[in-house]
Amino acid sequence: MRERNNKLLRFFDYFFGIPLIFLLGLIKKISDKVNKKVINLKSIKRIKRPKIAILKEAAIGDLVLLTGILKDIESNFPEAKVFLICSESNHEITALFDTKVDLKVLVFPFSKFFKLMKMVFALPAFDIWMDFGQWPRINALITFFVRAKLKVGFRTKGQFRHYVYDLVVDHSSFKHELDNFREFLIKLDLNTGNMPCLKVIEKEINLPEKFVILHIFPGGSRANLKSWHRNNWAMLGKYLLENGFKIILTGSKKDFLSAEVLKWQLEHFGYNGSFVMNKAGEWNLEETVFAISKANCVVSVDTSIVHIASALGANLVALYGPTTPERWGPLNKNSVAVKASVDCGPCLSLGFESKCLHNRCMELIKVEDVIEKVKVFLNL
Repeated sequence: MRERNNKLLRFFDYFFGIPLIFLLGLIKKISDKVNKKVINLKSIKRIKRPKIAILKEAAIGDLVLLTGILKDIESNFPEAKVFLICSESNHEITALFDTKVDLKVLVFPFSKFFKLMKMVFALPAFDIWMDFGQWPRINALITFFVRAKLKVGFRTKGQFRHYVYDLVVDHSSFKHELDNFREFLIKLDLNTGNMPCLKVIEKEINLPEKFVILHIFPGGSRANLKSWHRNNWAMLGKYLLENGFKIILTGSKKDFLSAEVLKWQLEHFGYNGSFVMNKAGEWNLEETVFAISKANCVVSVDTSIVHIASALGANLVALYGPTTPERWGPLNKNSVAVKASVDCGPCLSLGFESKCLHNRCMELIKVEDVIEKVKVFLNL
């Protein structure tokens, strides 16, 4: 994910972004005062076919959560035209959005500044602009230059990026991220409450009759902190194989070799490759989603797969360490979060700020505890 984990972009975003956005905020404040700008929410709500823009530059999981917001928009403005601006790292999931709203997806090159700004200046005027980015100042820069009657964005502690918005939503680390997103609609006095959902596209892939998906690879710049030791996965896999379930390992192309090592460990328990399938990098996102919808259970660390499985209503066991399920946990009824009790967490809120060098929180998650949760879904 070039945009999400690009350290150079984050460097420029912090050291140049803060003073620049502060300056643009002053310009906006002066301009609004000179032009006597007044925000009339009632007049905006009366627009029958509003043009609404949603900006979400990174994270597949965040886009999955935003499907609930799209459903809310559909309920409040059935005839709205919605422009979803995302990036090369997360746009693929939009093909599975289950919404009737008139949706146009725009993929912006966030790692190519001049091309990005050229596309920003070419955007049409909007009635409502909503920037759901929690911290990137590039989003605030884009927001300043777009044309919109109303611009809404987060005020996140320590990020100094909220100066360019007409309506500011206070971001909280103590509520679920979906509830943070819902605050946008609450600010606009709109109804909210729809849950994230995805559609499943039938795929011609070979799936076992009884199988469990293990997704062992977390995402983000501090992914190592969210990892559960491979030996733990091997012991969990051994239990599943002994009870008649085959295993499918999922991940991206870069995860293939690591998944092969786990597959090799499981084969040393006496189970050959027909019992353990490594699909990391082989299946595309739509195929992975289809497999999740057919799995007897999914076990995953905190990553986008959790939100996908939750949106599909799949049986799900999610493992949490430096992050908290209260903030990022699955929302469906057929899910459970496993988290060890530690006195030092959560230490990841925005995904990159932790200084922790040792993920004791994940090490304390016992294989036996995970097995107990999985057994419930597998009727063992």
